[in-house]
Amino acid sequence: MHTSNSREHANHDWLDSRHMLSFSDYYHPERIHFGALRVLNDDTVVPSMGF
Repeated sequence: MHTSNSREHANHDWLDSRHMLSFSDYYHPERIHFGALRVLNDDTVVPSMGF
C-alpha cells in the first residue's frame, strides 16, 4: 500500500506534483508500475500555465 504521505513530491512553480510510481528523476525499485499503469501523479497546475 502506498499512502499519500509516501509519495515523491516535486514543485516546479507552475506544477506541484506528487508521484506514486517511479517518474522523471524519482526512482523507487518497488514502484515501477501498477498493473498496466506506468505513471500515476497527483498534479496541481497553475491556471494559464503548464501543459
